[in-house]
Amino acid sequence: MRITTFVRKNTFIYYFFLLCFCTSIQSAYSQCPTVTNAAQSFCDTQFPVVGSLLATDEGGGVRWYANATGGSALTIGTPLQNGQDYFADDNTGSCGLRQVVIVTIYAAPTGSAFQGPCVENANDATLADFFVSGNAIKWYSSPTGGTALPLSTVIVDGTVYYASQTNPNSGCESSRKPVEAVVGIVPTPTGSPVQEFCNNLGSPLTVANLVASGNNNWYLTSAFGVSLDSSTPLINGQFYYATTVEPPCESSNRLEVLVNIYEPNDSGDSGARSICVNDLSSTAPFDLYNLLGGTPDNTGVWTGPFPTSNGFQGTLNVSSLTLAGSPYVFTYTVSSALCPTVSSTVTITVLPLPIASISVNTTSVCFGNSATVTFTGTPNATVTYVLNGGANQTILLNGSGTATITSPFTLASTFSLVSVASLGNPSCSQLQVGSVTITVLPLPTVTVNSSTLCAGETATVTATPLPAGTYTYTWTVPVGVAAPGNVATFTTTVAGTYSVIVTNTTTTCSSLSASGTVTINPIPTVTVNSSTICAGATATVTATPLPAGTYTYAWSVPVGVPAPGNVATFTTTAAGTYSVIVTNTATSCISLSTSGTVTINPIPTVTVNSSTLCAGATATVTATPLPAGTYTYAWSVPVGVPAPGNVATFTTTAAGTYSVIVTNTATSCISLSTSGTVTINPIPTVTVNSSTLCAGETATVTATTLPAGTYTYVWSVPVGVPAPGNVATFTTTVAGTYSVI
Repeated sequence: MRITTFVRKNTFIYYFFLLCFCTSIQSAYSQCPTVTNAAQSFCDTQFPVVGSLLATDEGGGVRWYANATGGSALTIGTPLQNGQDYFADDNTGSCGLRQVVIVTIYAAPTGSAFQGPCVENANDATLADFFVSGNAIKWYSSPTGGTALPLSTVIVDGTVYYASQTNPNSGCESSRKPVEAVVGIVPTPTGSPVQEFCNNLGSPLTVANLVASGNNNWYLTSAFGVSLDSSTPLINGQFYYATTVEPPCESSNRLEVLVNIYEPNDSGDSGARSICVNDLSSTAPFDLYNLLGGTPDNTGVWTGPFPTSNGFQGTLNVSSLTLAGSPYVFTYTVSSALCPTVSSTVTITVLPLPIASISVNTTSVCFGNSATVTFTGTPNATVTYVLNGGANQTILLNGSGTATITSPFTLASTFSLVSVASLGNPSCSQLQVGSVTITVLPLPTVTVNSSTLCAGETATVTATPLPAGTYTYTWTVPVGVAAPGNVATFTTTVAGTYSVIVTNTTTTCSSLSASGTVTINPIPTVTVNSSTICAGATATVTATPLPAGTYTYAWSVPVGVPAPGNVATFTTTAAGTYSVIVTNTATSCISLSTSGTVTINPIPTVTVNSSTLCAGATATVTATPLPAGTYTYAWSVPVGVPAPGNVATFTTTAAGTYSVIVTNTATSCISLSTSGTVTINPIPTVTVNSSTLCAGETATVTATTLPAGTYTYVWSVPVGVPAPGNVATFTTTVAGTYSVI
């Protein structure tokens, strides 16, 4: 029961407090302001502030905040911001959930500060052509005050107009936006509807050649389309359309222009014709028009020094033309109203007959020498001539009117003129008379002797010319040889080719070059080898001559050695100097004496010591060679003994014969084999008898030695016992150990 009562009592208390709390909250919120219009708008001309906001005071006052919760209340003079949210609360700022007001402030309309239309007539531009963003736009002529202007008001270029917008909620007007009128007046261009041109091939016609008033764009259509580049080529018979352009304006209407293009006058290319003076009388009249090149118009007229017939054909009779009046120039002129007048010419030239003459620089030449024949006459003409009455030949004169033939001559030659013909079309020609003759003189001949000698000798060189007469001599000699001058003969010690050209002082003809050769054979050189041998050996002596060839040999040998005779090589066992002089059998040139030496070295001798020793001892074996020097050693030792190698001395414990052969390293001479003997004697063995006897008795001590022989004895006896001396046996009465060596 008590528990139940307790629960009910506490439940009552809970609901009592809840009721009091709720009553308290309701009492508090009943004082918070209320907002009837959550979207409140103003004009910027009203300069709205926080105090301009509308809310109903419910008893707790009205305060405005920038935040939905927290923060500080705004002062009533704080300017309102367009698009900003504002929150209403009471004076305590503890209403909790604040009611919001969204503020809209109508300012001046937005739009470009410079506006205006493009019109053909200034009266067509009105306020209706302006565009600004805003509500219920009104236009004025001043920034403040005044009366709104109707949209049909004509605007004046450069004048500033002012636009306001109206608050749709309150009807207030905003501040005004200034807009300066920019009116583009672009009338339809004027110009010739048909425009004609002459097609000057050197300067192609383009859209830039079209003419219309103002600045223009050109099109291929009367409306729309892309404007043409000024470099676009014009087309004959094509319509083109022009607008007036004053950026950014372009006229809406276009001027139509038809293009006619005419080809230029063509008088053709200038021409020419040449006529030989002797052909004037036989040349029939001809048309000058046919001498023009290209495709000339047939509407031209001819003018010139002589009259022509047949209109544009220009038929000319040349029978009255003369060489003195040449050249004759006739002009063909073509003209028309639109294209420039043009003219070309035809030149008629009367050609003179060409001439030619012949000359030679000398009338006689030495056999094989050159002469120059010169042809002179009309420049660039072709001269026909014959040589020694043969077939016709031609030669072309140069631009100066000359041509030459330079050639060696070996027989008499006569050049005779036949005719001459000028260069060009036509070629004028006539016969010519004239000739030159060239006589050929014989050349002298000359021989030069050749000589062969040994080095150091002198050769005589002689030139012998034919036929007999008086000559000058021009020698060519080897490099380094002094020029011999104008002589027929001279001496030299230098090998080489000696060439001469002789000139006959009467005819001035020179011979061909003739040569002789001086051959200098070298003195042979010879070497004789030297040999070093050991006593008892044989040396080979050889003479080697240079250059290679066949030689005889004269030897000089040591006294007592038999003469070897005419041989290049021989053998000997005798020391000494061997000399030789050789003679080249082909050139007979003899060498100087040259020697070689034969040296005979002695055979070395060697002794080897012998040793006798006891078994277990070491013997030293030594080879002693003579004469003193450096040797190598080749040992022969008993079987089983290690080879001692290339040594002069070594030790051994083996008995036997030790043999050696030594070689002198300087002379390579080898000794005979020489031996020494090592004898090994055995170690003797000795026994000493032992004796047992009674005190007072005498013992005999005896050393028995093997093998049998003669020995010495060294005894070791007990202390106090007299030394027995060098005896094999003795007696003693003293006990102890008795030892012997």
